[in-house]
Amino acid sequence: MLAHIRRHQRWLWGVIATLTIISFVYFLDPSTISAGEYEQMKQEARLEHLFSSGRWPEEAEAGQQFFNLDVQVPRRLFFAEKLNDLKIQVSDEIVADWIAHAFRRSGSFQVEFYQQFLKTTLPRGRVSESEFRTFVRHQAGLEQLFSLAGLSGSLVTPREAEAVCREENEQLSTEAVLFSASNYLASVQVTPAALAAFYTNHLSEYRIPDRVQVSYVKFEITNYLAEADQALAQITNLTQQLERFYQQRGADFYKDADGKAMPHDAAMQKIKEEQRRAFAMTSARKKATEFMEQLYDLYQKQPNQSDNLDKLAAATGYPSGITEPFTQRDGPKDLKVLDTFTQVAFALTPEQPMPSDPLPGEDGVYVITLKKRIPSEAPPLEVVREKATAEFRQHEATEAARKAGEAFYGMLTNGLAQNKSFEVVCLEANVISHKLPPFSLSTHSLPQEWEGRVDVSLLKDLAFALTPGKTSRFEMTRDGRLGMIVHLLSRQPVDEAKLKAELPAVTTGLREERRREAINDWYRREFELAHFTGGPLQKKAGSR
Repeated sequence: MLAHIRRHQRWLWGVIATLTIISFVYFLDPSTISAGEYEQMKQEARLEHLFSSGRWPEEAEAGQQFFNLDVQVPRRLFFAEKLNDLKIQVSDEIVADWIAHAFRRSGSFQVEFYQQFLKTTLPRGRVSESEFRTFVRHQAGLEQLFSLAGLSGSLVTPREAEAVCREENEQLSTEAVLFSASNYLASVQVTPAALAAFYTNHLSEYRIPDRVQVSYVKFEITNYLAEADQALAQITNLTQQLERFYQQRGADFYKDADGKAMPHDAAMQKIKEEQRRAFAMTSARKKATEFMEQLYDLYQKQPNQSDNLDKLAAATGYPSGITEPFTQRDGPKDLKVLDTFTQVAFALTPEQPMPSDPLPGEDGVYVITLKKRIPSEAPPLEVVREKATAEFRQHEATEAARKAGEAFYGMLTNGLAQNKSFEVVCLEANVISHKLPPFSLSTHSLPQEWEGRVDVSLLKDLAFALTPGKTSRFEMTRDGRLGMIVHLLSRQPVDEAKLKAELPAVTTGLREERRREAINDWYRREFELAHFTGGPLQKKAGSR
């Protein structure tokens, strides 16, 4: 659910994340901050982490490692103060719009997902609905604040854009010597001792994380569509209500498969189908709640029985199921569920084997109970022998490719110092030099015959640092599967027709990049003007 934040919010999270790593802390005068203000900003910082990562900061080891309230809370306070200083007002309509877009799925707002967030996710994080709405108001205000801060970056002259366009489309002709790890796989010898040592040294990579297994009954939406149709048929002014809903969201809200605004009639039909499924989801949730109440009574009579759900399902005629064990990262693979399903499942314990509410999914509502917890374990080598063998062979092949590349680079350096050409050194070393297709900074991939053989990112890094006739250092890709040495033959300016065609897109991209830079510059400048120093929540004397 939280992964489906609206597109234009994603860049905001990116900007905020970038600003977070700036190596200074904002400090405030404790006499000007109430306990309530501090608590609100602490909750907002935690919510920000939730929406950007999908988990509360205390629920993941990485979150605990990188989430620092001493930095996050003052930063949120700083933003709130700037919103007040600039008198940026956020209306209730903008708050509602933010929520509607944040809880979209399949192109539309899903009220059930939002309600589940309010009933399950917020309580689990010890955040009230009021605190959440204040956070939303501040986030929407930040979008306006950053839009204002980035206005100066939108000013890009035609000459600047043309210069960038020429640079990005300059064509380079090169030849390269490639050292692919795959060429050395066949020569790798896998001995029992070497494989055992490799497995022991990489044991953490093979460790299986904690898993859970749950029993469930699914109340499918499709079983309640007929009931939804009857409910819709009883609404005498249904067309007027749907039209009002359409007008509130605007003609551009509903898009077709090509991203274009739907015709009015098609949009109205989509709204009606949304309402139909919402009615069906409500009915499914009602039945699930009734079933859950019976299940709760059964647990009161028969505690510590892991098959209570299965027994009740059989007695009431509902089909039940048991998931395969799943991790907190991956979730159950056989069900169309939301992130909250996995989070709730991992919160269950033998003492509290069922959640307080049914869990909505993409196509139904689930009632679950804990079946089994499986703690993290390190499998014996025999269990992962096939995987460990493949990774050992890859590791050894990578090392062989690296040694071969470094050895040739040494020969190349000596040969060039003796005024030998790149081609002559390649012939003497008995290595093949490949003539590559022309490429530019804007190239994302080479022709199909080169796909998988050349890493374009590494190729550009090496080639664009050269002048014609010069040769690069030896370097391998991050995954170690390929190493290369590049020799630059020539640079060709962009064709004028291509320049004309590419210029609009380059101008748009350059404006967005400059806008982000302007936002970062504004942020740093505002902190410098505030003159904040000293310990946490302490403000330099004399500063405002």
